[in-house]
Amino acid sequence: MKLLTIDSMFDILYMMWRIENIEDRKMAFREKMLWASMAATLGIWGWYFIRFARALKAGNFDQGAATGDFVMTVALVVGVHIVAAIILAVITGKEAGAPADDREKAFALSAYRPAYFTLSSAVVTLMLAGPVLLRIANEWQPAPPHGLAPVLLGNALLASLVLAELVHSGWQIARFRMGG
Repeated sequence: MKLLTIDSMFDILYMMWRIENIEDRKMAFREKMLWASMAATLGIWGWYFIRFARALKAGNFDQGAATGDFVMTVALVVGVHIVAAIILAVITGKEAGAPADDREKAFALSAYRPAYFTLSSAVVTLMLAGPVLLRIANEWQPAPPHGLAPVLLGNALLASLVLAELVHSGWQIARFRMGG
């Protein structure tokens, strides 16, 4: 029974030490960039997909407007990433220009596996579900606008890419937060 008590106390002390070290740890420049990227991706692409879904639901989908929304979304994502990088580089200072250390490289490399798995799974799911969804779309009353099926499939693939990017960033952030 004494061994269990000593072991439990060791576990509690270890957890307290881990919590203290996590709280005191400063965020690395690349981790800050990942947070900014994830926020921009969620916010901007989320806005795009919400507008897309609302236009479909309202029945006033316009391919020209959707293309304009897509181009504007890509430009916003690029612009926000550039502005975030500049602001974080100014705030962070020398660390921004430093090459990635081995730990950061390992985090980035390890994040490709779950992101690739997410993307591959989504694409295979769309390949298998695509014919069924297209058949259902052709039976809509009233009929969907001509050319809507490829637009839906393209946006589903785009959503897969966005999801994979979120998994890629989220995996790295989790590794940074866990401390390696």
